[in-house]
Amino acid sequence: MSSAETRPLVALISANPAALVPANAAFASGFPEARLWNILDDQLQEDADVRGVTGSLAERMHRLINHAVLEGADAVLLTCPVYATAVQSYADKCPVPLLDPDAMALDGLFAQVPGSVLVLASDHQPLTVAINRFINESAGRGVPVETRGAVVPGAKPAALHGTTEELVTALAAVVTKQPSPPDAVLLAQYSLASAAKELQSTTGIPVFSGPISSAAALRRTILGGTR
Repeated sequence: MSSAETRPLVALISANPAALVPANAAFASGFPEARLWNILDDQLQEDADVRGVTGSLAERMHRLINHAVLEGADAVLLTCPVYATAVQSYADKCPVPLLDPDAMALDGLFAQVPGSVLVLASDHQPLTVAINRFINESAGRGVPVETRGAVVPGAKPAALHGTTEELVTALAAVVTKQPSPPDAVLLAQYSLASAAKELQSTTGIPVFSGPISSAAALRRTILGGTR
């Protein structure tokens, strides 16, 4: 057996091509021992935009998860927050660790007990999904948090075709224009995650993103340790 075959295989299921690079980069730094398998269904996002995550779309996501497991994945991570509920409803049936996009980021964020959080997204739908998720999590955990949200002008083209510097500039402009600085920033999409570290350095505000938190969590689950 080759050394590659002994390394854990993590399947990343994506609906947006822009999520691939940030997700892979997060694992390169947070879980470098993993082999990554990128499974992309770029029609999932468009279908969800048109009719929401219906039962048939949730079942389609479940089939992708099953495909990954049957072909040997040791863990599965979904990178599209719109489909988080489809993952949550299936987690108990999955024989390997299965994470929705933002569960670990939210755990880390709530551990800080922030008084206010600014949620940033490149479009209205992912922003609405992220804010609703955060409000529900806040209520469920009994941790009241002032929640704000903003669609960031220029974030989508910067994430798809620009540089990390351009993305950080676009995000930081919105953060610094807030009437009062938030205690934390949550990036609502994996496509924005490449800016997390520099955005935190630029603003001095803790920034949380799904792929970085998820990579670290899966490493702890599969390999153990506290890294």
